[in-house]
Amino acid sequence: MNIDDPKLTAYALDELDEPERSAIARATTHSPEMQRFVANTQDLARALRSQYRLELQRELIASGKLLAIHGDAFWSQAGPLAIAALIAVLAVVGAVVFSSNESRLSAPTGLSLSRDLAGQHTNQFAPVEAEDAARPSQNEKFEADAGPYAFTGERPFVSVRTRPRSSVPLVVNSASYLDVRRSIDAGLLPPRESVRIEGMINHFPYEYAQPTPGQPFALNLDVVTCPWEPTHRLVRIGLKGYQAIAVRTDSDIEVEFNPRRVASYRLIGYDRQKTETQSSNEENVGSHSIAAGYTLTTLYEVVPLKRVGTAVHTQMPTVAGEASEPLLTAKLQLKTRGNDAAVGFIQRTLSDTGFDFAAAADDLKFAAAVAEFGMILRDSEYKGNGSLQQVIEWAQQGTGADMNGYRADFIELVRKAQALKKS
Repeated sequence: MNIDDPKLTAYALDELDEPERSAIARATTHSPEMQRFVANTQDLARALRSQYRLELQRELIASGKLLAIHGDAFWSQAGPLAIAALIAVLAVVGAVVFSSNESRLSAPTGLSLSRDLAGQHTNQFAPVEAEDAARPSQNEKFEADAGPYAFTGERPFVSVRTRPRSSVPLVVNSASYLDVRRSIDAGLLPPRESVRIEGMINHFPYEYAQPTPGQPFALNLDVVTCPWEPTHRLVRIGLKGYQAIAVRTDSDIEVEFNPRRVASYRLIGYDRQKTETQSSNEENVGSHSIAAGYTLTTLYEVVPLKRVGTAVHTQMPTVAGEASEPLLTAKLQLKTRGNDAAVGFIQRTLSDTGFDFAAAADDLKFAAAVAEFGMILRDSEYKGNGSLQQVIEWAQQGTGADMNGYRADFIELVRKAQALKKS
């Protein structure tokens, strides 16, 4: 195979079935030229999609003419040759658009072009006014309708002053971890859009306290120093099911942050946004069957309102009265088919007593390691000062009993990614 083969383009755009995908992945393992071609094709496709969405948002291009190429229906139905031809055409047209906007856009080169087009600038940590506020490149109407691994930009830090509430769905698709593992095992670092951090975290089982008698679920909350950003706090919300139950997809965990304790927060993962046109009417809401023993793990990175302790290995001091005031309140709102009211309602509060990451439970350490691994693979602007070596160390500290060897497999996967980054 050579770089002129249309199947290589289709592979780069994730349009092949599993047998062909695996075969081409093996073929590219020993060809740096093919690996560069795949990476460049993916960067170009992302950049073009982002730029044209941006142009549509600015109304520089008639929206009706380009709607057909925004959905994954086009990208999945068009043949590899057509896709390759389209990329070439868009590159030419894009050059014209870029040149017409010289007064508004600078002329970045190389990798910075893709990042600038996608609105990904480093060190932008000022909280936005609302969790669903659009990032510079986001046109939510189109991004939310994109494919299963559409990269829409990570959730930013959100100001508690204007948006104290956040919500988390009860059901998470954990298939992303298998995609990441398949890619790394084939000798390639995964494309960033295939790295879904919430799915990677929830690929693994966790030990949480059982629900109290009569309750279908239990909520477990804890908070420690954020290992990749010691001035922040890392909050874990763990859900544990007791019995099999069918729940509606609009069931969720609502989290309300205390504005007297928290300045801003960021939900880690869950990057796809819900569109305004999506309805929560019962006839449009599906349901999931949740097995007995089901667990859900969610992480928030929190910026305290008062940074009164920044040392990594010490507990955070608190002023009088602060320790007893909760950091947040989490509410489980469980709905079932045929019932709009929450049939299962559990509320828990969490106070921050200043525990360091070193004192965290094994499960929390391991979940944090998986989250940081995902952020490093995505080259996230929020990855902080973590490294793959630290990911290994945190995962080793959180290995625990590991009866099925899942966590040991994860550590080996991180080592493989470490070797790929060095090569």
